[in-house]
Amino acid sequence: MTTPQGLAAEDAAVYGYGLVLSGAGPSIRAAATRELTAHRARRDAAEALWPDAPPAPTGYSTSEDTSLSPVLLAIRLESDCCEAWRAEAGIADTPERRRFCVDALTAAAVQLARWRTLVPGAPFEELPGFPRS
Repeated sequence: MTTPQGLAAEDAAVYGYGLVLSGAGPSIRAAATRELTAHRARRDAAEALWPDAPPAPTGYSTSEDTSLSPVLLAIRLESDCCEAWRAEAGIADTPERRRFCVDALTAAAVQLARWRTLVPGAPFEELPGFPRS
């Protein structure tokens, strides 16, 4: 069995928000701390829903464009979570797992929108699975 994409994305988000916090100024520190806590809780809940899943692979990629700004890194983390949970929702094998995926996707999309308000002209990619306008 492979690690569910959403679980791997949450594990990466926990790691990534540690990086965000290391470079965060006072204006975003509280939000970054809140999101670290939220992703940690979602990761732990996902581990309980997928108890036989192997651990997420080690090694996380942070691209050069996001390493310069904690907010851009947070945008990338939330975008990755959106993509992973959207894919996972499509293959969820129980109603409980599907609901969890949808809730996780919603939480990541809301936070993604919040981070984007802080960076005018932030890179934008459509949510996966939705048609381009």
